[in-house]
Amino acid sequence: MYTNLRSKQRYKGLPAVHFPESEDFFSHDYHELIGLIYDAVTSEHGFFPFLNRFIQIFHGHSASFAIYDTAENSLVGAWTVNIPDEALRFYSEHVSHQDVLVERAMSVYHQGECRFVASNLDLGPDVKRLRRDTRAEEWLESYGASEAAGAVAYMEGHYLNFFGVQRSPEQPAFSYEELTVFDGFLPHLHRAVGLYTRLMQKRCGDAVERLVLERFNRGIIICDASFRVAFRNAKAEEILAGNGGLRINDEGTLTAQGNESARQFAILLSSAVEASIARRELEDQVFNLEQGEQRITLVVTPLLGRTNADSTARGALITLHDWSWNPEVNEELLRSLFDLTDAEAAVASELLNGQSLADIAQSSGRSRETVKYHLNSIFRKTRTRRQGELVSLLSRAGVSV
Repeated sequence: MYTNLRSKQRYKGLPAVHFPESEDFFSHDYHELIGLIYDAVTSEHGFFPFLNRFIQIFHGHSASFAIYDTAENSLVGAWTVNIPDEALRFYSEHVSHQDVLVERAMSVYHQGECRFVASNLDLGPDVKRLRRDTRAEEWLESYGASEAAGAVAYMEGHYLNFFGVQRSPEQPAFSYEELTVFDGFLPHLHRAVGLYTRLMQKRCGDAVERLVLERFNRGIIICDASFRVAFRNAKAEEILAGNGGLRINDEGTLTAQGNESARQFAILLSSAVEASIARRELEDQVFNLEQGEQRITLVVTPLLGRTNADSTARGALITLHDWSWNPEVNEELLRSLFDLTDAEAAVASELLNGQSLADIAQSSGRSRETVKYHLNSIFRKTRTRRQGELVSLLSRAGVSV
């Protein structure tokens, strides 16, 4: 379907590509990376081993598979290596909607070429101005990177998976020879990512059926590890139909409306998916979404499951509570039902209102450790273990008026 026109167009008249250790590379490292690409389809760690090994072999600083909704021109989520959450948040807010390297890679892709582009090679004579005006340079410098290269790894409709690699100032800039080697991985990535997204949807669907989530009188949405919605129950459908602030787009990704809300939700979802793939515990993340007079509280939880062959689903569970049904929390009822102290009832009330632990600490003038102490006491008294369970329990218990 795609042709690599680099040798015909950009390398016309240039000497043949040569690597001093090419025999060693193609006999070991190359085949190792190809193996990791296809291992990712069924591995519980997804593409993270490939990303880590790629930057080790090619002396990279960081790497990512960034997922975009090209119709909305927005970042949906990302699998990242060595890119901190703060940098991802900055990228989502200031750079993603005008990333010239992604735009260049998409242009190349739509021309029928399957190849990498690099910031130091493909953005023309105005590259310094472009990097400055789009704040890409500020983003890269914020976490110690200086140059970036990338390509379209997979695209289906408006669902775009962009494979990006960054280097630090101490590392060499990208060369045409290196990009030619990188190009060789793209057909494999295209096939593997396509298989991965379809398999993740099937696995999540199977897992959800076993959980019998339709029995819960709660809005439940599950996103798989490719950031697509694998399941939503009837209550979630009802909430989505009645609130314009949250929607599932044509490509099956869940997005919040409004630039700031969409960016914040993408970051929370990315953290949950990464924790799920790594089987790493992560506190439930509570997100409050307001649209006019309507307000929805979303609790984002990693899918962890048990470590056995039957629990291979990876992704995130999003629990929804629509406050238009019962908009105010009755703290007195909270205290009487669960024997909470005044301080504990206040913390529980703020959680139900969509506030994070950091928000509660700031608004109450307490330390985060104190707020967490109250939260652990609430867990004990309500016999819950996670914020998502707690919010679900309290809202079902009718503590709103």
